[in-house]
Amino acid sequence: MGAAGLVGGVASGRRLVALAQGPADGPSFELVQPELFAISGGQPSCWADFDNDGDLDLFVGFKDAVANRLYRNDRGTFVEIAGDAGLADLTDTRAAAWGDFNADGRLELYVGFTRRSGVANKLYRYDVNGGNGRFTDVAHDLGVDVKGETRQASWVDFDNDGRVDLFIAFRDAPNMLLRNEGNRFVDVAKDMGVDDPRKTVGAVWFDMNDDGRLDLFVANQDGTLNGLFRNEGSRFVDVAHELGMDADGRPATFGSNGPSVADYDNDGRLDLFVAGYGRNFLYHNDGAGRFTDVAAAVGVAGGDKATPSGWGDYDNDGRPDLYVSSYVDRPVNEHDFLFHNDGSKFSDAMIEMIAKHGATHGVQWVDFDGDGALDLSLANNNPNGGHYLFRNTMPATRARRSIQVMVVDEHGHHTHAGSEVRVYAPGTRKVLGGRLVDTGGGYCSQSVMPVHIGLPGDGKVDVEVTAMTKNGRRITRVANVDPNKLPKRVLVVKVSATSQSSQ
Repeated sequence: MGAAGLVGGVASGRRLVALAQGPADGPSFELVQPELFAISGGQPSCWADFDNDGDLDLFVGFKDAVANRLYRNDRGTFVEIAGDAGLADLTDTRAAAWGDFNADGRLELYVGFTRRSGVANKLYRYDVNGGNGRFTDVAHDLGVDVKGETRQASWVDFDNDGRVDLFIAFRDAPNMLLRNEGNRFVDVAKDMGVDDPRKTVGAVWFDMNDDGRLDLFVANQDGTLNGLFRNEGSRFVDVAHELGMDADGRPATFGSNGPSVADYDNDGRLDLFVAGYGRNFLYHNDGAGRFTDVAAAVGVAGGDKATPSGWGDYDNDGRPDLYVSSYVDRPVNEHDFLFHNDGSKFSDAMIEMIAKHGATHGVQWVDFDGDGALDLSLANNNPNGGHYLFRNTMPATRARRSIQVMVVDEHGHHTHAGSEVRVYAPGTRKVLGGRLVDTGGGYCSQSVMPVHIGLPGDGKVDVEVTAMTKNGRRITRVANVDPNKLPKRVLVVKVSATSQSSQ
């Protein structure tokens, strides 16, 4: 996006920056219930429809002085209910992940704390009691009440046995991989080769080499090398150094934070962005499990204190854009970036409304009101920050140029994190967009929500979902989908574990 001029500077605990005023069709957002979301201290944030009423709800974890919050979405209006729901922990919260580990159709929430808090991590099961649901901590019963400097938690089926497992990253201890054995979880990280002892802050799972198994990238801090653990079935092997993806040679003051995955160039392959202190990396997927860092070439290497990142097509042009937040508790306070993707390069399209609030931790793109336009949810643990929600105010005609895809199993349950969603021009193999069903990101969070893909027009499309199953990569195709005829523009795709299918 070109700049038409400059508008004022933004401080809010950050370095004063001049903001480029984009063209008339640039990003346009408005604050949603700002008084409700003004409390500072927000860290992980994740979205899911926990009460199955058709609206996406928001959980935010906070630092010590503020109790965690759960915002129920009542048709676009939010009500804070954490106290009544049993989620108002008052301790330093660093991780939050929604998932359905028991495949009962109701989402559970894993919440991770710091070691200094002295509080064990919790696993909250949602119990419906005559319409007044409440969360109950079942972590001890299931063997997941661990302690440590918890960071990323992710619900993934790493062994393709049909049960959702739990990965937990730590900043002060080896990472854990807890296999779901039905009535209990067992740590198999050492046996599987993913008990990384380095200072892990962020992690993301995706199938890096198209072999039908989810692989693991871990972003490590304080100068330690990053890891890319290739899943070989019986064990994982760290191939980060072999592939040039370990960020070798950086000083102890540098490190990586929030990784995120998207097909930024619509070539049909998922790429990996890694935010960090020192510089960012954008690993272009070259195919066959090989990657090339193109961050400098496409314009996203900048920033010195980047924390989490999140991909989202905020202008529905069919190309995913990238939000990168920056940490402010440093001698030099960086500003956030809203990188617009023009097809070949990225340029910063940040606007003043977002920049003056900004984020240090939580970054989530979400269509909370179901209008087809991606909204932006941020969390800031700086004393001057809030955890604001920004509604995308693009024209309705442009908002309709999108589709959302919710991937579930054959029973309608959310057990396929890490599935790949691609949209094609009807009757062709021309890729219009590709995204990953969330496996972690946005600062130590995991959401359960539809994948959003912007489109070049508002006509019909073909949708393809690739899921990891016990029989390998399984593709489900849905042809000639008219997004305009879908409720809230959401297509629900049921994945069978046994065969390829068309719907």
